[in-house]
Amino acid sequence: MLARLLVAAFLLMPSALVAQSDASNPRIGPAISELIYGAYCAQEPEREDPAPETATGTINIVPALPDFAFRTKIVPAEIGIGFGVLAQTQPGLALGPVTVTVTHPPYPDTGIEVERWQTDIDDLSPSLMGFSFDNANELLLGEWTFSAHTIDGEELFHISFEVVAPELMPQVISSCFGSFMS
Repeated sequence: MLARLLVAAFLLMPSALVAQSDASNPRIGPAISELIYGAYCAQEPEREDPAPETATGTINIVPALPDFAFRTKIVPAEIGIGFGVLAQTQPGLALGPVTVTVTHPPYPDTGIEVERWQTDIDDLSPSLMGFSFDNANELLLGEWTFSAHTIDGEELFHISFEVVAPELMPQVISSCFGSFMS
C-alpha cells in the first residue's frame, strides 16, 4: 500500500511543480501596473539602436507596438515571429535606465546565452521588450527568459517562454504568414 501511495505521489508531483511554476510565471514587481506577454508577427524595424551586450550589437526599433495576438508563453521557432512583453509602470512612475536581460540556449556559432540592453519604462505608454527571430541561428528550442531590473537592482518582471518547433504552433504561423510554413 505504501509503495502505491509513493508511486501515486511521484506521478502527481510533476503536475504540481508545473502548476507551481506557472503560478509564479510571470513574476511582476510592484512598480509594474501592467504586463502583457505573448507572441506576435514581427515587423520590419524603422531603425536599429546600439546595444553592445546583444549578439548583433543592436536592437530593432519598430514603428508601432505589435499586436500580441497570442497571449502565450509557448512560442514557435520561426523567422518572422516575435515574442516578449509590453510593460507599463504604476501611475506617476518613470523608470530608467532599466536593464532588460534575455537568456536563451547558446547560439551555435558564438555560444552566446545572455543578451542585455537598456530602456525606459513609464506610465504614459507601454514599453516593448521583445525578441524577433530574424535568422536561422536564432531558432533555438528551449527556455527563453526575459527580465528587467532597475539601476538599483529591483526586479520589475521576470517571465519564461518555451520556444518549440513551429509545427507545434500552426495557428501562430498561419496567422502571420497564411498557410505557409518553412
